[in-house]
Amino acid sequence: MKFFDYLKNIFLVLIFIQFVPILFESIKKQYGKYLSPQTQVAVIGIKGVLYNSAHYNKYLTKYFKDKDIKAILLKIESPGGAAGTSAAIYSEIMQLKKEYPKPILTLVENVCASGGYYIASATDHIIAPGSAIIGSIGAAFPSIFQLKSFIEKYDVQAKSLKAGDYKSTGNPLVDMTPQETALLQGVLDDSYAQFTQDVAHARTVLSLEKHKEWADGKIFTARQAHSLKLIDELGSAYNAVSYLKKAAKIEGDIEWIKPPVKSPLASLFGESETDEDSSMFTSFVDACCTKVEERLFSPKIQA
Repeated sequence: MKFFDYLKNIFLVLIFIQFVPILFESIKKQYGKYLSPQTQVAVIGIKGVLYNSAHYNKYLTKYFKDKDIKAILLKIESPGGAAGTSAAIYSEIMQLKKEYPKPILTLVENVCASGGYYIASATDHIIAPGSAIIGSIGAAFPSIFQLKSFIEKYDVQAKSLKAGDYKSTGNPLVDMTPQETALLQGVLDDSYAQFTQDVAHARTVLSLEKHKEWADGKIFTARQAHSLKLIDELGSAYNAVSYLKKAAKIEGDIEWIKPPVKSPLASLFGESETDEDSSMFTSFVDACCTKVEERLFSPKIQA
């Protein structure tokens, strides 16, 4: 038994040694601002297809309300997504700007289109390199397949039950009526009108009367978008930092504040995306879980 107790103690010591650097790093992050003051700027990455605004709006609200954070940088890499999600994030930014004024900037590297641009338009300044893709301002439904003739060819019968004249609109097994087509077109037209009106409202340099020049669904290079006034500046991270320092009156270095990356193992401790992430213990648990995952599941590379 003494031998196993000895092994157990060694194991515990090794675990402690493994996590000591993480503990010191967590302490440094928590109290570092008192040792070497830096101006805090929040960074929120908006990536991929957009279908849920909750995560983004949570941190937009948190960072706008935080008086220690002097500006916000959105790094957008998105081709768009659901219209409602983009509109919700746009609306959140516009309202928060009124209530908690501080500079907010969009930086693009590759793609900021459709709903991604919808969100970017709500920010104070948009920067992208010349070859990035910008625009695709419009509204569209996914393809609606019409399969009735196909199934009838193979003597397949399909019946659609509904309550409400328009309830089966878009059913691929039923021919779409002119009234149903007009219904869907009306929805798209209204969505498009809201999109263009919101963009023109936020970006006052754009003319709503001339929206066909910049909002007919076309994509543009950032250089073309700059000439159309869809973006404000051609450049990269260097230009973004320069803008932030000028807009937020920042002298010296910037401390970049980012939403925490959740470890899957952290869920074992009752953590979730809706939890507050301000405590040092929470950060420490996340760091520990991530470290354990790296040790247990990361592939080993041998020479």
